[in-house]
Amino acid sequence: MSEDIATLDEQIIRLVGRRAAAARQQTHARVSSGSSRTSLAEENVVIDRYSEELGRPGVNLALLVLGLSDGLPAR
Repeated sequence: MSEDIATLDEQIIRLVGRRAAAARQQTHARVSSGSSRTSLAEENVVIDRYSEELGRPGVNLALLVLGLSDGLPAR
């Protein structure tokens, strides 16, 4: 594997971790204010953004990112 690809993969993994941390904070704030744990409207915006940029594979990627953001343990 090329060094460039390995570096990009490391960056992607770090960014997914950062996104998961931000999602945890947002979920905590939402629950603390009495709202629901997730916002389907916000998740649909994310899916639409990925779809617009990447087509049908973007939908799959968005769903994976959303799932990882919800399920990654705090580090």
